[in-house]
Amino acid sequence: MKGLKRITLVILVLVGGVAFFGYWSINQFNQAFDNLSTVYLADAPPAYSYLKQKRELASTSPEFLGEMASSTDVGLASTSPKLSTASATSTDPKLSLNFPQKDTKVYIGCIYPITWQSATAITSFSAILVDAGTKETLGPNTSGLAKENSVMEKRQILDWKIGNVWPGAYYIKLSNINGGDSVSRSKSFIISKMPENLSTDEQSDICEESGGIF
Repeated sequence: MKGLKRITLVILVLVGGVAFFGYWSINQFNQAFDNLSTVYLADAPPAYSYLKQKRELASTSPEFLGEMASSTDVGLASTSPKLSTASATSTDPKLSLNFPQKDTKVYIGCIYPITWQSATAITSFSAILVDAGTKETLGPNTSGLAKENSVMEKRQILDWKIGNVWPGAYYIKLSNINGGDSVSRSKSFIISKMPENLSTDEQSDICEESGGIF
């Protein structure tokens, strides 16, 4: 009988020791984990506050799921490739001006052809003469270049008689091409004054030599 009591006592001591050791181990592990969490949160308090706020919001507001879905869609949209819409169309063509035709010097009073390259037929555009230095625009009465122009589809050309402008460097700017938003400009050229005391034939020769007619 005494032997059974001793065995029971020993078993109880062993079980109690194991239980105490297990509890002590778990307590030490929890304390170490808390220490690590404290160090990490000290290094990144803003992130912790943000995550805590989102967690509390998710537990009280179903709209949080919709917010997360929207933010995900925005992220995907920002990384998706965008298709260019700048390709030429019948109302917004890409146009390349060919002017002057022959030389970079043209003369007041001569008539010069303005042509262009475009994949689409040009029917209308706004045209202005621009001072290459000051960027000031000249009106149609001075430049001789009408602001609004209609062009025959079969004759893709505009005849321009240079007005009485101040000699200098200029370029031609086209906009509102076929009613669209395209803008095109020529290369810069020099407008010179016709020499004085020349006969009509001599003036005609100067115009022809520079790519125009008198």
